[in-house]
Amino acid sequence: MRILYIGPVPPRPGGISHSGAALCAALRRGGHDVDIVSWSAQYPHFLYPGSQHDPDATAPPGARFPLRWWAPWGWWTEARRARDVDLVVFPWVSPAQAPAYWTILAATRRVPHLAVVHNPHPHEARRFDDAAARSVLGRVDALLTHSDAAAAAVSALVRDVPVVVAPIAPTIVLQAHPLPPRPPVRALFFGMVRAYKGLDLALDALAILRDRGVEIELTVAGELWDESAAEWRTRVDGAGLGDAVELRAGYVPDADVDALFAAHHLVLAPYRTATQSAVVPVASAAGRPTVATPVGGLAEQVVDGVNGTVAASVTAAAFADAIARAIDDLGGLAARAASTAPDWDEVARRVESAARAMRQRPSARS
Repeated sequence: MRILYIGPVPPRPGGISHSGAALCAALRRGGHDVDIVSWSAQYPHFLYPGSQHDPDATAPPGARFPLRWWAPWGWWTEARRARDVDLVVFPWVSPAQAPAYWTILAATRRVPHLAVVHNPHPHEARRFDDAAARSVLGRVDALLTHSDAAAAAVSALVRDVPVVVAPIAPTIVLQAHPLPPRPPVRALFFGMVRAYKGLDLALDALAILRDRGVEIELTVAGELWDESAAEWRTRVDGAGLGDAVELRAGYVPDADVDALFAAHHLVLAPYRTATQSAVVPVASAAGRPTVATPVGGLAEQVVDGVNGTVAASVTAAAFADAIARAIDDLGGLAARAASTAPDWDEVARRVESAARAMRQRPSARS
């Protein structure tokens, strides 16, 4: 097939960008001709205050970056150039990009479309989010999600569009290194720090474990979204964890991720809400178990006793208990985690299957 992928890829930072590049690479390995059209400026700063460029990242071969959030004529022009492809694939992340995808859908209206839905609902909800999502996702021919929870959520938004589910695979190539010596146990909170990801729960759980006499330390590595480094440091010191928490504020370049995971024993995902997490398969690929809360697709990604442990509830006490269980079986969980990481080639096969099914039914836009 000739496929047009329109969405962020490196050097745009973040899990959505990396997953787009990984999917395109898998489709190319499957023999497809994939044209990648991406963003040189994806969001205005007030919508995305973090860095929108990773100077150390490498763009996928042949990727072009002509799209800008403030230049809608470019959206139309690039999409019209690809109106003869066999399939258009794009990621759905934020209703803020609905105008761009309305334009792209209109410009390629005779071509089948598949949307990879990372977030059926945005993490910070606004009044017209669902309407914007329906206006875009209701016009495509198939949807792909990375968890059953996300599939159920998007199916409630757009009831007549087929949904394919494929677990998200590691977005960064890592090696499964042996566990470092202990004590102390070194836990890692990795990725952008946002309120819904529950870093405060992790800190409270850490305090509980240290009160129990557990020798455990935490590294927080990622860009800070809602609060400054000074505000988080005040929280850490106020909880009496000043000697136990290392705060590495800022985007972690791809080249540093392998060593970062290798230096830790387990990964924490104390989310309050989640469709899925790109961190979990990365942790598994690195041979590191994940301790997660039982929300959304996390409970699908983290199988208790296999590639990590799952807390009984979204509370600090329950999360502390889940960490303690992971510590008791670190070696076994690490070995099992390394053998359970999903595969991008399987995601590509699900896209291929969806494309074949599209050709056998009327278009969603006919």
